[in-house]
Amino acid sequence: MPLHTTPQCFNKGDAVEVLKTNPFTIWFPATVLRSTPCKKTRNGQIYVEFQTLSDKKPSGRRKEYVNAGDVRPAPPPELHRYFKVGDNVEVLYEEKGWKKGKVNDILENSLYLVSLNGVEEEIMEVEQWGLRVFRDWDDGSWVPPLEVQQMRQKNIQEVELKSRGVKLRIKYSRSRKQTFSEGMSVEVKRCYGSWHTAAIIKSVGYDKFLVEYQKLQSVNGSQFLKEEVDASCIRPCPPEIQSFHPFEHLDSVDAWFNDGWWEGHITEVLGGLKYVVRLMTTEEELVFEHSMLRPLQEWVKEKWITSRKLDMTRSSSDMTLKSKELKIRIKCSGRTLEPKFSKGMRVEVRSDEEGYHGSWYTAVIVDSICQHKFLVEYLTLRTEDESEPLKEKADPSDIRPWPPVIQRIDRFKMLEEVDAWYNDGWWVGLICKILDGQKYMVYFWTTNEELVFDHFTLRPHQEWIDGKWVIAFRKKSKIQVKSKLENLKGQNGGIASHTNFFVGAKVEVKSDEKGYQGSWYPATIVRLLRNGKYLLQYQTLENDDETDLLTEEADALFIRPSPPVIQQTYQFRPLDEVDTWYNGGWWAGQLSKVLKGSNYMVYFRTANEILEFQHSDLRPHQNLARWRMDWC
Repeated sequence: MPLHTTPQCFNKGDAVEVLKTNPFTIWFPATVLRSTPCKKTRNGQIYVEFQTLSDKKPSGRRKEYVNAGDVRPAPPPELHRYFKVGDNVEVLYEEKGWKKGKVNDILENSLYLVSLNGVEEEIMEVEQWGLRVFRDWDDGSWVPPLEVQQMRQKNIQEVELKSRGVKLRIKYSRSRKQTFSEGMSVEVKRCYGSWHTAAIIKSVGYDKFLVEYQKLQSVNGSQFLKEEVDASCIRPCPPEIQSFHPFEHLDSVDAWFNDGWWEGHITEVLGGLKYVVRLMTTEEELVFEHSMLRPLQEWVKEKWITSRKLDMTRSSSDMTLKSKELKIRIKCSGRTLEPKFSKGMRVEVRSDEEGYHGSWYTAVIVDSICQHKFLVEYLTLRTEDESEPLKEKADPSDIRPWPPVIQRIDRFKMLEEVDAWYNDGWWVGLICKILDGQKYMVYFWTTNEELVFDHFTLRPHQEWIDGKWVIAFRKKSKIQVKSKLENLKGQNGGIASHTNFFVGAKVEVKSDEKGYQGSWYPATIVRLLRNGKYLLQYQTLENDDETDLLTEEADALFIRPSPPVIQQTYQFRPLDEVDTWYNGGWWAGQLSKVLKGSNYMVYFRTANEILEFQHSDLRPHQNLARWRMDWC
C-alpha cells in the first residue's frame, strides 16, 4: 500500500499522480491547476486535471478536487529499464493509470507476463514501455530511491518533469531570439536534455511555438504529440555527419534512445562496433551499436560545432561519392579485388535461396575451410530448432565486409536506393512513396512488391566495388542512358489492344522515348480511359518537380502484365537472355561473360555495348508469346 505522508505543496502546472482505490488501487497522471500554499489549502484538497480520465462535459478531461494526502509527484521515466522475474512493478493499466503487479515471466520481443494486484488476480502481457519499478513516495523521496533523484532542482536549468501528453514547462536563460518557420523540421529539448525531432506548426506568442513530434505520441497513442515550446528549447536539425570510423574512448556522442537523442560519452569500446555510453543527465551506462550514435554537435551562435574532428565528417549535401550510374559503366577485365577475411571478422553474406534472392545477412567468419570456402555464423539467423545460431559454408563471392554505418537523420527522398531491414536481413529497394510519421513505401524490383518501413529500419544503399564501398545516391528518373537503344517492337511488344487491365493491377510499360526504347518500367493501373488507354502511375519514375511518382496515359499496346517473378539461384551462363535492372526499368540483353563475385557482362544488341551488372540486378528474360498464352 502507498505511504500517506504529510501533504506536499504543489505549484500550478506540476505533473502529479492521484491515488484512486475503487475498485482497486491505481495512480492516475494529472496536472495541478491551482497552486497549494503550504499553510492553507481548500480543506486539505488540491484542484487537478486528469490526463487520461474523461469528463462527461464537452470540456474533455476530468477536473476535480482531490485529497492532498492522495497526491504525489509524477516519477521521472527511467531509461532502458529491464525487469527480472519476481520484480515488483507498476503497469500502465488500460493506458489510464499505474497499477501494482509482479513479473511472472519474461517473453520474447520485450514482453513480460505480469500478475496484477486486485480483488481477483489478473494476469496480462505487457510491453516493456508499459512497466516501471514500483515505488512509494515517502516524505519527499522515493522508496526505493531513484538513480536520477538528485538531478531535480539543478542551478543550470529548472526542469519540471511532465508525463507524456502534458505541456512542457522549461525555464532557460534566453541568449537570443530564434525564428522558426511553419513546417520547418527541428529538434526540441525535453526531459533531462534529450532532443526529439519535431515540425513547427505555428507561432503561438512571443518566442513560443506549437510543435508536433515525429516519434512521440499522445497518452492514448492515437496521434503524434503536440506541445507549446519556448524558442530557447528549439534548434534546427543538425547536419548529418558520416562517421565511417569507430568512435574512441571518451568521445562525446548523442545516443538514440526512447525516440530521442541523449548526450553522453564513450566509456568503453566493445567488439563488433558496440560501445558503453554514459548518459550525461542520468549517469547511467548503456550499450549502443554504432548505428545508434552520432558525434555530438552543439548549436552555438547559429552555427553547428562538432566536439571532435573526424576524418570523414561531411554533410550529405556536400558528399560527392560515385553514383550507381558510374558503377554500372565500369569496364571489367574479369579480375576483381576480393577482400581478405580473417577469423572473427564481421561480414555480410548474400543469400541466393528461393525467395531470398539478393538479401544480405550479418555474420561472423568462424574459420577458413579451404582456399575458396569460409564457415560463417549468422548473427540473426538460427537453426530450424532455434537452439543455436545458424552456421554454413559460403563462397568468397557471396561475402563482403560489414559496410560502414551511415546515419541518415534527414528524410530519405523519392526514388533513393536503400537497404530495408526485413526478415532479419537487408534487402535493396527504392523509396517509391514518402509517408507521414517518418515512414516510407519501398519498392523491391526483385519481388515486385511494395512494403512500408520506418525511417530507422532503412539505410542508404552501398555497393562493394573493387575493394571500396560506393554509395548509390538518388538517381534522376530521366538520365541520358544509351542513345543507341532502339525500339524492340518485334521482340517486346505489349499485350493486344483489346486486353483489359483492372484498376490496381501491377504492369510494366514500354517506353518509346528516344534513348529509352525497349525499356520496361513497373507501374500500377490507376483508371481505365477511352479508346484502349489507361491512366497509370509509375513505381520508379517521378514527375518533373520530383515531388511525386509520375502519372501519365498509356496505350494498351505499350502495357503488359508484370511477368511472374523468377529468382535464379544458380549463376547465369554466357549467351543467356536476361533483363537487366537499370535506371528504374528492365532492359533486354544477352549475357556475354561471367565474372567473379556474382557479376556479369551483358551485351545490348541494339546499342552494341557491353555493361557490367550484379546477379541481383538480373532476371531471366521470358518469352512474351508463351507468357501471354499462360497469362490469358
